[in-house]
This record gives sequence, structure tokens and C-alpha cells, in this order.
Amino acid sequence: MLVGAIDEAGTHLYETCPSGNYYEYTAMAIGDRNQSAKTYLEKNFESFSGADREDMLKHGVRALRASAQDTELTEHNLSVGIVGRGEGNEFKTLSQDEIRELIASVGEAAADGGEQMIVS
Repeated sequence: MLVGAIDEAGTHLYETCPSGNYYEYTAMAIGDRNQSAKTYLEKNFESFSGADREDMLKHGVRALRASAQDTELTEHNLSVGIVGRGEGNEFKTLSQDEIRELIASVGEAAADGGEQMIVS
């Protein structure tokens, strides 16, 4: 399970294991076919500290796309949740329209040569 939290020190992401151990990460992927997403995150995590919200969302889509293999990401099979100070210290989910725009913006930037795509 991944747990996102925010406190006085900032935002945090933890992975908990069935054994009871937990680890804090800058970025993490879990679940079926997670290795391609982890590889993307490991290659790019150094740029995350200076990234704005929009860039972080795009990184998330790229990581998921790397692990999706034969499945096209759409607003029907992708959910996005955000935890952060800019969100009123609450958990926010993106609407299907916002997700559709996000996927399109990642695709357009890649088509323009502005982003690298991971192909697995």
C-alpha cells in the first residue's frame, strides 16, 4: 500500500509492506507490471524536487504509460489523486476532463520532441 501524507515538514510518500515495515520514498510504483514505472521514476527522480504540480502530474502519466504496455491510458482507466499544500491540505482527485487534458498534454509534448517516452 502507498500512503501519501503532509505535515509541517512537507509531503511524504510511504510504502507499507505486509510484514509491517514501511519505507519513505520520493517516488514509488506498486502493483502488477510496476518495474517499468519504477525504472522511469528512478531515471527521473532528481528532477522532481524542482518540478511544479503540472510537471509532476506529467511524470506520473509517463511512468504509468511505461508500465501499461499494450493498454492505452485514457480517462476511463486512469485515476489521479493529489496530496499537497496547494490542494488546501486535502486529498483531491482529478475529473475525467482534467485527466483527458493531462494525457493529451503528455502526448502532444512527446510528439513535438519535447519529452522522452519510455517504450517497454
